[in-house]
Amino acid sequence: MKIAREMVRSTSMGIDAIDRLLPYTENEALTNVMREQKEDMEQMLTEAKRGLSGDEIAQAEGGKLSKTVLKASAMMSAMMNNDPSNLARKLIEGYETGIVSLQKCINEMQKEHDEVPVLAKDLVKCYDKNIRALRKFL
Repeated sequence: MKIAREMVRSTSMGIDAIDRLLPYTENEALTNVMREQKEDMEQMLTEAKRGLSGDEIAQAEGGKLSKTVLKASAMMSAMMNNDPSNLARKLIEGYETGIVSLQKCINEMQKEHDEVPVLAKDLVKCYDKNIRALRKFL
């Protein structure tokens, strides 16, 4: 199921982004928000993986090269500017990308009159909630 793979891809990337940025976060409030968001996404990831094969999960989580490039990019940005505003902006951009990709899948499913998993809608709401929580750090 395409939307399940997209949910796995999106949440995996979000968790990875938080893991990469947390070591550079010196603001305790932002650190707490990031940890809470990671916990929520880990739960969503566990749910999204249900019903997918190991190969489908590995494919959805992406290759090592793309993860390495993203990791290096995020780390360089955080090392150069670990201001809470910059770190929050990076996470917000990631959540926005996740919303767009998931919403596209949802729209395709609705167009084809397929039932959209509740988890997909919940994940979009989760990302939106995460963005709202991060805005105070901008």
